[in-house]
Amino acid sequence: MDIKISVPKAPIAPAMPAGLPSHLCIIREQFPRIGEKISLMWGYVELQKYLSSIILNDRGDRDGFPKPVLDALVEIHRRHAEMVPEDYTGPI
Repeated sequence: MDIKISVPKAPIAPAMPAGLPSHLCIIREQFPRIGEKISLMWGYVELQKYLSSIILNDRGDRDGFPKPVLDALVEIHRRHAEMVPEDYTGPI
């Protein structure tokens, strides 16, 4: 007797919209770990939380990002927020 088990595949997160890869390159040049995290978290609401936590320095113990990097982070945050609602829990 054959038993067939169907396992649903996880949806694949969409590719980054046009223009954002260049922003990601700016970030990766100076902060490779942050760039890697953005790539891994793309499509998940957790990315919004992560970006908010690094953009807004509520700890007071950081110097902040150089302006080009900050601009790139803010643009990625803005574009990702348009795609992923705050209450979403899975990949888009």
